[in-house]
This record gives sequence, C-alpha cells and structure tokens, in this order.
Amino acid sequence: MNTARIVSELRQGNLVITPTDTVYGILADALVPDIAAKVSAAKRRAQAKPLLLLMSDLNMARTYTKDLNPLEEDLVQNFLPGPLTILLPRNDQISDQITAGSPLVGVRIPDHAKLLEIIREVGHPLVSTSANLAGEPPITNPSQILPALLEYIAYVEDAGTISGTPSTLVKAEGDKLKILRSGSLAAQLLDRYPATN
Repeated sequence: MNTARIVSELRQGNLVITPTDTVYGILADALVPDIAAKVSAAKRRAQAKPLLLLMSDLNMARTYTKDLNPLEEDLVQNFLPGPLTILLPRNDQISDQITAGSPLVGVRIPDHAKLLEIIREVGHPLVSTSANLAGEPPITNPSQILPALLEYIAYVEDAGTISGTPSTLVKAEGDKLKILRSGSLAAQLLDRYPATN
C-alpha cells in the first residue's frame, strides 16, 4: 500500500479509496472542515446520513468520545480491532456534519496493519464509508468503482479483489446490545450479550 501517497492526499483534504479489512472504502481526514459534505457529494447521498470514523487504537477512540458505559467498554476491549462499528457518545471535537447532528458517532478500529499505520500518520480519525454510490452494493474490486464516484477521488489503492462484508453496526442501550446492521460478528455478539428487541 502506498502509505506516503495516501497520507499526503488525506492531509490535503482529498478523498482516497483503499482496501480495508471489510470492503473498499472512501477515506478522508475527519477534521477537515466540510469534509462530510465532500464525501456525501461523491457518493450522491443525503448529508443527513452520518459517517463512521476509523480510529487507530483505544486511546484515540477515548480522545474523541465521552466516557463509555460498561457494555461499550467491553465491546471495545473484546471486539476491536475488527469488523465492528460501535455507536459511541461523541465529544465536541467531532463535527455535527459527520454525525448528521447525532450525539453518537460510529467508531471502528480496523484489523488492517497498513490502514492503522495511515491513521497514526495522519494523527486523528478518518471518515470512512464504502466506496460505492448511495444504494449500490459495496465494492470488493476497484474495477467496480463507477466513473461518477472516481471524479471525486484523488487516489485509488488497487489491491485486487478482497473478500469481505461491511462491519456489524451496534449500539449499547443500557446493559443491552442493539444490532443495527448485521455482519460477520452478529451471531457472536448475540451469544455474548443480552439484546434489545
């Protein structure tokens, strides 16, 4: 992976597409002003939809969120890094644009060494979303990326075909778990935690 090129593009406020531990994703520096609007325009999707953040480690996650409850803490400790996105209470370092006004932000620590290196190099969270137009299926090979999306992308890291599914998306509601989007971890999570209806 061309780490130096990707970090350079991100620092300039540009969008890049790279493989992740799930599917190909659009990445952007989460602290660049109006970056959420840029990502939404690229994907042709409403700005009212929130974006998730990739973090490099638990310390970074703590820096951009508020105190975690016991269930959130357990999820972070036991399932990250990995294909899990957890909705956590954000602090004021994360803009309303990224969360679409929600007090929660989706946080993920990817199980991907090069991607973690890029996040550490940038020094703060990256916005991440699947590299497809709104309503289209996730991308597992760069040849599937539509030209309308590529117009907005400064660099594509081509690692060929990767096999993966989008991350499982969850939210802690008190001491119970709510699964908002199923994925490879859903069954394991339901075995471990009581679930809401």
